[in-house]
Amino acid sequence: MPGFRRWGKSKFEKNPESSFKLLAAVLVITFYLLIKEFSNPTVRTRDVPTLGAQIQHTAWNGTGKAQETRAGKVRSAMKYTYWKYRESAWGADDILPVSGGNSSTRNGWGAFIVDSASTLALMELWDELAHSVEHILGIDFTHSEDLVDPFETTIRYLGGLLSIVELYDVGMIPEDVLHGEARDLILEHAVTLAEKLGPAYDTPTGMPWPRVNFKTSQGVADPPSVHFEHPDKPQFAHPAIGPARTGSSILENRVLTRLTGDSIYVRNSTLAWAPLVWSKWSTPWKGMVDAPIDITTGAPAGRDRHWDGGHDSYYEYLLKITLLAPASDPHIDTYKTRFLESAYSLRKHLSTRSASAPEHVMQHLFIGKQDGKQYQNEQGHLACFAPGTILLGSKFYNQPYLRTFALALLEGCHHTYTSTPSKIGPEGWSWTPKFSYDEPLYSPDTSRAKKEWAESGFWSTDSQYKGRPEYVESLFYAWRITGEQRFRDWAWEAFSAMETHCKAPYGYAQLADVYKVQSSEWPGSGEKRWIDMQESFWAAETLKYLWLTFTDVETASLDNWVFSTEGHVFRMIR
Repeated sequence: MPGFRRWGKSKFEKNPESSFKLLAAVLVITFYLLIKEFSNPTVRTRDVPTLGAQIQHTAWNGTGKAQETRAGKVRSAMKYTYWKYRESAWGADDILPVSGGNSSTRNGWGAFIVDSASTLALMELWDELAHSVEHILGIDFTHSEDLVDPFETTIRYLGGLLSIVELYDVGMIPEDVLHGEARDLILEHAVTLAEKLGPAYDTPTGMPWPRVNFKTSQGVADPPSVHFEHPDKPQFAHPAIGPARTGSSILENRVLTRLTGDSIYVRNSTLAWAPLVWSKWSTPWKGMVDAPIDITTGAPAGRDRHWDGGHDSYYEYLLKITLLAPASDPHIDTYKTRFLESAYSLRKHLSTRSASAPEHVMQHLFIGKQDGKQYQNEQGHLACFAPGTILLGSKFYNQPYLRTFALALLEGCHHTYTSTPSKIGPEGWSWTPKFSYDEPLYSPDTSRAKKEWAESGFWSTDSQYKGRPEYVESLFYAWRITGEQRFRDWAWEAFSAMETHCKAPYGYAQLADVYKVQSSEWPGSGEKRWIDMQESFWAAETLKYLWLTFTDVETASLDNWVFSTEGHVFRMIR
């Protein structure tokens, strides 16, 4: 499949730097082993996956059974989400849940349909899934009027397609909803899409371009609109990307290689994150990557270090590839080492407890960011994925200190939810560290921020809620791994708040301000309390993780399945 392979001579008309030649030599044996490993692809086993790992809590004593009422409420929310989209925005990428309009910012292939399909399958919403499959079979992934984002396209579209194939192959989707021929066509779609994304990897380092032009089959830099929408985004001599963009395709592409027997997919995704995993650049903290990274040289273009947005899923995938990959993978020990190093570096350097506030004595653990030598006492909702991922790693690698760390971080995220009038956490917040050598970078400097800090020990820096899943994702992992009922209760509190405040005429809207959710607090009819946007991850992740928290614990067991960063399930074949 030449459209996907790295070309023999780069468009830069120069060979990669000598260090990358050395790296390539080190990886030659790897690719030989991978080719051997995948010479006989795994297809259509139509049975439950064999035990891959012992992750989930075992001493349930009946407590792991489904909470039918709660699970049913979440399932109803998914049906409401789906049918409002189908009635008013079918075929578009997303519905606008307040106005009933639609949006297509993900190349117009129907992002919601593909991204939500695995949720429909797990919830056994067969009528809905049948409609989705019919649309998916008709998508032309070779055409896009807009530039294609390889990161978002991989996690939402490629991952969504592959997850449906995986669920079919173990017999979880009935033949009258998806038959074998349709399954093969979906896999063909995945191959087609992967081939079209192939030019993204045509760089001296193997790290992906920020965008791909499907018309010219070339990787390209960020379009001007990115810098218009994000004026603070720095510009460099060469395109530079964060760890998440270059390090979040290994799961999807390894599954595609296993299903097709073609090692090129896992080869390219391995090369994509090789400059991070085997970095030649020194960093003051083990396992942590300095970013953004120049895709031409592999050199850090900045000195940002954190587990928040833009960096997050690279660290997530370091762990999850060791769950997904078979023991014959020659790099498993390296991936494990990098994950543990980064998790302990996060614990040592970036986690700080909040100082007591006048009306809130209790301290909470949060994780900040580092820019060069400056500690930034701020955290985003995206970073609330970390408790679940670290807890997963603590169980798989038997690391009790990380378990304690993860549960403390989860309590901090929980506190941001329970402290707002909506009982939903904000998009971003800051706190005053209890211990610090320097003055905190951020401090409450408005009357509102001072009030929030005095009452809860933190203050919002972005008070929106964007339908994000990270907090409830971590609650799902905490419930399945510890078996503690409180995590189910916390998830129910979060869902109840979302049902109360986010449900709009055509779906579930984002919130403009989690501290102001009553219509009487806004002018006119109060619709301004909503943001007219519903991202596909609301169905792919947020509702999926909530439902899996309330349904029987053997559904999508963590002993058998690995969840992608977009919440798509892949089989452990170990």
